[in-house]
Amino acid sequence: MRRAAVVMLGAALLSCSNQSASTSSPPPSAAPAQAADLRVRLDLLLGEHVMIVAKESAAAVSHSDEYAAYTSLLATNSGDLSSLIASAFGNTAALQFTLAWNAQNGYLVDYAIGVVTHDDDKAKAAMFALTNSFAPRFAGILNTMSRLPLDQAGMLIRQQTEYDKTFIDDFFAGNYTSYYTDLHRAYAQTSRLGDALSTEIALRFPDKFPGDPFSHAVDLRVSLNNLLQEHSYLLTMATDATIAGRGVEAGAATAALHSNMDGLTTVFAAVRVGATSTGFSDLWTARTSAFLGYAKGDLATRVALTDTFASRFASFAHVEQALITAQIGAELQVIDDQRLKSSKTVANDDRAAATAMREVADSVQG
Repeated sequence: MRRAAVVMLGAALLSCSNQSASTSSPPPSAAPAQAADLRVRLDLLLGEHVMIVAKESAAAVSHSDEYAAYTSLLATNSGDLSSLIASAFGNTAALQFTLAWNAQNGYLVDYAIGVVTHDDDKAKAAMFALTNSFAPRFAGILNTMSRLPLDQAGMLIRQQTEYDKTFIDDFFAGNYTSYYTDLHRAYAQTSRLGDALSTEIALRFPDKFPGDPFSHAVDLRVSLNNLLQEHSYLLTMATDATIAGRGVEAGAATAALHSNMDGLTTVFAAVRVGATSTGFSDLWTARTSAFLGYAKGDLATRVALTDTFASRFASFAHVEQALITAQIGAELQVIDDQRLKSSKTVANDDRAAATAMREVADSVQG
């Protein structure tokens, strides 16, 4: 039924109507948050890198015009990582970091091209360079900068390379269920490096990054940020497959969204003490269904999302409605780009939608 997504959304919203908004006052003296901010930002950027690699590689396999835009987005992500590293270690160290990181990006792009064009020599050369050139070089840079143990750094980087390779291979083979499972594994792996590196930075520069980056509250904040960013990118993968008529892939992406929601439900219940897990999951499922309905051409879901959902979720999560509305608008813009085949703008808009999730995550109140 054409308006099924709207009906589903309305039912879920009504089930959550007993969740009233409350105004909570900030603590009299908030603890320093610089170390926590560093951990959140580093984890998000490293996780985003995996999602961009996934989208760039998928575009290469599909011979999509979006390939160039997502490849360019790798440079944007690299620039933001460089700025974050410079804030801790200075410009010279950041330059070394960036040169190695950009080399990694080049090898990953070459690997995807080699796989897509059946150029085994190119693919093998790229993977050899990632494993035997980039990994030890980058581990050494991290060790010198942050004192992260060389063995630990090398292990984390080699695992990340292996996991990235696996999901690229999955997509090329059309194994979409495995693809989304392995993509999640690669995405989660980035937090291991981000957490280890942010710990060393906070210990080495307590004046620059005061506070406890691993308190329970910060753990929840990090988890919520990572899961919401993952949701945003998974959603636009699902809508892209839906619009293009790639039904099997769309089904696998939708299943991945459900798995992501399970994680969100658990974390959200811990952050929002007193909120029912059923209330959140019903509301979030309806939200996802409405976006997928919009991708299928049901334009009525736009109003249901920007007006009704935004209001109800703001009340449910104790978040400013303007933040919810802005994120929904950014997500809808990506879907519009996909429908109109706006290949030059879709990648930046995709990132804007994911970035808007950070403000939502950091605004959720208990």
